[in-house]
Parts: sequence; C-alpha cells; structure tokens
Amino acid sequence: MLFFSTTIDGLQMGLCFAVLALGVYISYSILDFPDLSVDGTFPLGGVFCTILMLHLSIPALPAIILSFLSGFAAGALTGMLHVKFNISKLLSGIIVMTALLSVTLALTKLLTKNGQTTSIFSFRSESIEGLFGSEFFTAFGTASKDYIVIAVLVVIVIAVKIIIDIFLKTKLGYMLKATGSNEKLVISLGKNSGNYKILGLALANGFVSVSGALYANMYMQYDNTCGSGKVVMALASVIIGVTVFSGIRFIKDTTAVIIGAVIYSLCLNYLVLVDTGGIYLKLLNAVLFAVILIFNDRISSIVASKNRLASRSAKND
Repeated sequence: MLFFSTTIDGLQMGLCFAVLALGVYISYSILDFPDLSVDGTFPLGGVFCTILMLHLSIPALPAIILSFLSGFAAGALTGMLHVKFNISKLLSGIIVMTALLSVTLALTKLLTKNGQTTSIFSFRSESIEGLFGSEFFTAFGTASKDYIVIAVLVVIVIAVKIIIDIFLKTKLGYMLKATGSNEKLVISLGKNSGNYKILGLALANGFVSVSGALYANMYMQYDNTCGSGKVVMALASVIIGVTVFSGIRFIKDTTAVIIGAVIYSLCLNYLVLVDTGGIYLKLLNAVLFAVILIFNDRISSIVASKNRLASRSAKND
C-alpha cells in the first residue's frame, strides 16, 4: 500500500515537473545555455500565482497561465545580462537566481498580512482551493481524486508540449534552434542571435514558472525555498529522456523529456522508502544524478563509435 501511494505521488510530481523539464529543455538542449536562474523562477511562479488567486480573486487556471509572465520577465533579464552586458552564461543565471530570492521573499510577505501563515518564508491557505481543491475533485472522493489530478496534469502537460512543438516548427523556432546549434549561421543570415537567446530564455523560464504555479496549486501552499535543486531535477529529466529514447524515431524529444521527468520523479519518491528518516536523501539524489550523467556519457560514446564505424563502412563501399 505504501509503495502504491508513493507511485501515485511520484506520478503527480513527475507530471508537474514535466513542465519544468520542458522549459529547461529549451534553454539547455536547444540554446545550449546552462541556466541556473531556474531555481529562482520556479518559486516565483508559485508566489505570483498565489497572489493572483488570493488578492485579485483570479481563478486557479488563469492564474497558472498568467504566472508564465513572471518567469518570462525573469528569463529575459537573464538573457539581457548575458547578451547586452557580456556576462557569462553561468553568472547571468546565478545573478538572477540570487536576486529572485529577495523578490520572492518580498512577494511572500504580502501574503502574511491576513495571518494565515507562520512565517514570511512560506504560505499555506485552505481557503484557496486552487486548481486541485475544487468541489469537482472532492466530489469523487479521496481515492478517485488522485486519478483525476493525474488526468488533469496529463492534459496540461500535453497542451504545453503541443505549444512547444508548434512553436519549434515556426520560422522563429527554427532560428532559435539554429542559434543554439550554429550561431555563426544565424549571424551570416543578418539576424541578431542575441535576441533569439533572450527570447528562448524568456520562454524557458516562463514554462518553469508555470510548473511552480502548478506545484503551489497541488499542495495549496507556497514555500520560498521550493526552487532549491530544481535545475538539477530538470537537467536529469532532460538527460534521461533524450538518452533513453534518442534511438526511437517516432518519439519526439519533448515527449521523451516528459517521460524522463516522470521516471526521475518516481526514482526520487522511491528513495524516500529507502531512507525513511530523510537524512541521506540529498546524498542519494546526488548519487542518482551522477549515475545518470555517467550513463549518458557511456551511451553517447557508444553512439559516436557506431556512427564512425558506419561512416567508414560507407566510404569503403
């Protein structure tokens, strides 16, 4: 029974973090930009969505969609620091992530005025039903609610995937991919590659904020530290998905990333069963991520050697 409930929780978290992984897929895989501001834009989306629902009485779903704007602005700032001021990729992300710690803390303080929270670092309110606390979900009972939540998350994740797939097939999407793979080509076409970097990072962090808003709705609470380690989780999801399913042609990268997010989330939940006290959970998480990176390097070297052999045999023929 414990294993089953852990699996259900893992599926819900995996689908929630799949949107996060899709955002990081844009910055990491398409733009080749290791964006560390993700750890800041994830909680930013959560607190922004909570404020919209609490103070402006905006329904949960529109609030989740509008949370995209907060991440979009933060991602654009990361891009501008790198493009306009020639700050390195890593430092640009670190600067924005550090700044967002104070921004989200200040926004969280707005939620403490009604006395429904114990500290300015977190907020929880049963009065805000959120997307998954409405009568529609509770009417089916606790047992059925978990499955309905999974179904709703699947619909949201598929919608985000379709939006990204459609965008990447547009002229703007092709230029975005060209910027990441061959920036000189974009420049030779007379285009400003820097603008595409800013746009790509803005879109990526926009989806990250949507994931943070979904997370806040799932648990009807917001925590200022909930973004810690999310970039590692997202990178692991992207690497698992792209590595495992890279040889299957009919599976798109976006689909593979979603599956990778679910697999990684399930692994993290099963680690809780191993370490019930939670003392070594971060250590086990780090070991799991290291194993994924090693596995990815081995697979990449095997694929590269096969390609070299295939090209040699083609030349000999």
